[in-house]
Amino acid sequence: MTATELERLKQENEKLLETLEVNRVVSSSLNLEVVLGTLMEKAKVLLEAEASSLMLVDDEAQELYFHTVRGEKSDAVRKIRLKMGEGIAGWVAKEGKPVLVPDCSQDPRFYKRADQLTQFVTRSMMCVPLRARKRIIGTVQVLNKTGERQFDEWDLKIFEVMADQAAVAIDNARLHEMATVDGMTGLYMKAYFLARLDDEVRRFRTQGVPVALLMSDIDHFRRVNNEYGHQAGDAALVELAQVILDTVHELGGEDMAGRYGGEEFCVLLPETGPERAMEVAEKIRKNIESRPIPIEGHDVHITISIGVSTLPEHQQFLQEAEDMVKFADEALYICKDNGRNCVALYEPRT
Repeated sequence: MTATELERLKQENEKLLETLEVNRVVSSSLNLEVVLGTLMEKAKVLLEAEASSLMLVDDEAQELYFHTVRGEKSDAVRKIRLKMGEGIAGWVAKEGKPVLVPDCSQDPRFYKRADQLTQFVTRSMMCVPLRARKRIIGTVQVLNKTGERQFDEWDLKIFEVMADQAAVAIDNARLHEMATVDGMTGLYMKAYFLARLDDEVRRFRTQGVPVALLMSDIDHFRRVNNEYGHQAGDAALVELAQVILDTVHELGGEDMAGRYGGEEFCVLLPETGPERAMEVAEKIRKNIESRPIPIEGHDVHITISIGVSTLPEHQQFLQEAEDMVKFADEALYICKDNGRNCVALYEPRT
């Protein structure tokens, strides 16, 4: 065996080990956004691609839509939808077969609209189906190997291994969300949220890992219901929940948002001290304040107050995990005393 062949074998083994590590990370989370974001970022790096993306199947419309995109000008493609069989990704989803396309300009299946929208030039592509429980749930693709190089069959095999494991992780995350997520707002339901809070408090007690909790209350929400009706109030709750979700997802990590009840939303921040907790709370408050909610033809400006409790700062007053909720709720009274539309850290009464 030549030195060149030995070097290539070494590189292939290293990639295989990295692939196994990616699969371990992807499989360790039931948070769909974390699973998808991790997969596409790692695929782009591991396969040395200029861009990567993941499309999921809309079963009702029988179309593929972009869910996760990594690379320059990625936002431009998010509104694109492909019918089953349309484009290379649509063909892969319909046929259930992986493809390596060395020259997209010469492949009649190539969908040019995405490049036109982004001014990105797709030279080559690998696309692999995501298959879970014997059905295609989407596709993943990487574009253009860096340095003007070409993807090869070993790259494709690595990509298939990643996709097979990712499909199982995605399916598990979806099933988990169906059982734990509030259908109206998309936030975690109270029972599951409290179970996770209990886990984090236990982790603090056994390992000393800090944790923070945010409890929010919409300022003067009754006025929205009185003026526009309960349906409008529900629409406002959905919009506000989306702002909170967007903010949490933007921050990354294992932070999670829940609906505690009515118009009360909550956010659990593992491995977080008071400084970051207050920063996250302020970011959520500002994002909601700056985003008008469309209600019956009107742009309604809604604000929230957020109470914060943290461990270890409040540990001497804590008897059970749900006390953190009580502390954060008491911090909300500080917000109300300060005129609302603000954040406050729990201050124990002396």
